Amino acid sequence: MRLKEKTHRKFVDFFEKISNMYQGQDFELAYSDIQRETGAASVTLKRAIQALAEDGVLDVQPGRNSRYARFRYLLAAQTADGIEPSSSEKEDDENSIVDEQQNNDTINENLQELLQLVDHLRRRVRNQEMSIALLQDRMAEIEDKLRKR
Repeated sequence: MRLKEKTHRKFVDFFEKISNMYQGQDFELAYSDIQRETGAASVTLKRAIQALAEDGVLDVQPGRNSRYARFRYLLAAQTADGIEPSSSEKEDDENSIVDEQQNNDTINENLQELLQLVDHLRRRVRNQEMSIALLQDRMAEIEDKLRKR
C-alpha cells in the first residue's frame, strides 16, 4: 500500500534533514525518535520506511537492537553526482575558495564534536532510563510480596 504524498514528503524531508546533519554518512536512529519528529503512528512509520527503501530513497540496515535502525539517505548521493559546477564557480578567486574550505572544515569538526557529545548524552539518558525501569520493577515485586503477607 502506497503512502499519501504528504506523508511521503514528510518522511523524505525528515531523512534529508538528518542526512545533512550527518553529512551524508550512515546514521542510526531510534524508531521512537523518528515517530516523535514526524508525528507518525508506528504502523505508518513502518510503511513509510519500507516504501522509501523500495523507492531507493533509503538504505535500511538493522541497528543495535530492534528499536534502532541504521539508515543511509540515497537521494543526496544521486543529486550530488548530477550537479556540475557552473563556469562562474570555476572562475572564483582561489584564496576565497581556500578560506571557505578552511571554514567548512572547522564547522565540520565542531559539528562532529557536537554530534558525539549529543550521542554520548543520549546513551547516558538511556542507561538512566533503563536503571529507573529496573528499580520500578523491583519495587513492584517487593510491594507484591508485602501485600501477600
